[in-house]
Amino acid sequence: GKSLILAARAAELLKEGKEVLVITFNITLLHYLMDISVRCGAGGKTRRDVTWLNFHFWCKRICEDNDCSEEYKNLWSGEKNVNQVLNYDLPNLVSVILDGDDNVSPIYDAILVDEGQDFLPSWWNVLRKVCKKEGEMLLVADATQDIYGTARSWTDEAMKGAGFSGVWAELKTSYRLPQLALDYAIQFA
Repeated sequence: GKSLILAARAAELLKEGKEVLVITFNITLLHYLMDISVRCGAGGKTRRDVTWLNFHFWCKRICEDNDCSEEYKNLWSGEKNVNQVLNYDLPNLVSVILDGDDNVSPIYDAILVDEGQDFLPSWWNVLRKVCKKEGEMLLVADATQDIYGTARSWTDEAMKGAGFSGVWAELKTSYRLPQLALDYAIQFA
């Protein structure tokens, strides 16, 4: 349900003439979201007019657009720990670039993040730098799908200063299974 809501929101924002960035961790998920968004009424325009990227490719694009390809390349030189580069060094580089006076990165009316449980709070804060002041940011997550062990990073402390208001909204209904099948699955588990 959460991905459906996110994709439908992207389509609605596009209809309103907004600049939209949809970010995921998983590259494959982007095509699924695009397909849903097309079916939500904005047609083929959503594929073309919404920016659909995975987080690390977005980071690379920020580096390239701001003539920091050499700095990006240097992150990968030598005996680097790939997780350290992906989780911390690359987002930190992008944060510095976005704070710079020569920053030429696009700014969006809305940034929508799917599979937020795969994101680190610091990534969210980097993305906030390219959202317009009165813009919209949406993070959808399912902590039960925490494949990479990052969902536990979203503590109450991490949420402070991250721009969130109120408590998490929860989907109480499963749209993938009929309720009876869901009840049996819960009993079996």
